[in-house]
Amino acid sequence: MVIDDTSDVARDDVAGPWLSPSEALTRFVPQRQSRGPGAREVAPIRFGFRVGYIGFLVPTGMLSELVEEIEVYPLPTTPVWFPGLINLRGELIPVFDLKKLFNIDDPGMEKPKLLVLNAGAEAVGVLIDALPLTLDMSGKEPQSLPLPGILREHCHAVYMQGQDIWVDFDFDGFFRAAADQIAA
Repeated sequence: MVIDDTSDVARDDVAGPWLSPSEALTRFVPQRQSRGPGAREVAPIRFGFRVGYIGFLVPTGMLSELVEEIEVYPLPTTPVWFPGLINLRGELIPVFDLKKLFNIDDPGMEKPKLLVLNAGAEAVGVLIDALPLTLDMSGKEPQSLPLPGILREHCHAVYMQGQDIWVDFDFDGFFRAAADQIAA
């Protein structure tokens, strides 16, 4: 029988003195993962949304939220591709219409959906044509395809999946440049 020196409780199930919390949390060392013959590679699954004929890949780890039935408050003297701001849980979030910004003539949905990307001061809303998708990007090689100029400046890579174009680009840099253009 062991008596814990930090309490008056006698315990039969302890082989020695109790560890401090930090010792208890750090005593196990994880074993290295082996890549045996039966191991499978996990496919890189990405999340994306469509605007006209262009698909956009959301960066891994970026927060996103599909918002329905919310009013967009227009601001005077702003470009046509900036419909205005929304109030989402007390945060004012700018909304962008990428279809108008890129001059895409695809009619899309009768009522576009609003996808909010990122959170806090970095959050932006984007009008999208359809519900977001999950995409398996394994084995996809970047392509050299024509893109609208402002998008090309912030593009990391362009992929083809079937007949669809998917763009991996710098969301933060792109929307910062768009905000600067509105402020000018």
